[in-house]
Amino acid sequence: MSEVDGIYTAYLTGVAGQGRAMFVFKDGKIAGADLAGLTFSGEYKISKGKLVGEVVYKMPAGSTSITGASFEHLSENIVVPLELPEDIDPNETYRIDTPIGPLNAKFLKNVNFGANNGD
Repeated sequence: MSEVDGIYTAYLTGVAGQGRAMFVFKDGKIAGADLAGLTFSGEYKISKGKLVGEVVYKMPAGSTSITGASFEHLSENIVVPLELPEDIDPNETYRIDTPIGPLNAKFLKNVNFGANNGD
């Protein structure tokens, strides 16, 4: 089990707004949802102290992303490459470049599934 494995609250900021989401990282899988009803899925691996993977989601019809992108119709899959340190710092802001624009994210670990379960 990786040190990154756990449940996180993500605080997200883009040019058009802010959002919050929950992400679960466990055994190479990513799952999550945000307050607007988006759901996320994906995969990751740990390589040289980094979490490297991708998150996939769809924007609903009639919505606007916090990145400023608008969607008249349900979007196709939006695939976001993800690269974070294996030891995610809750005080650090990470830039995430999505296909629909950049955003900044802070991750706060709420539940630890990793090697140091006493955290």
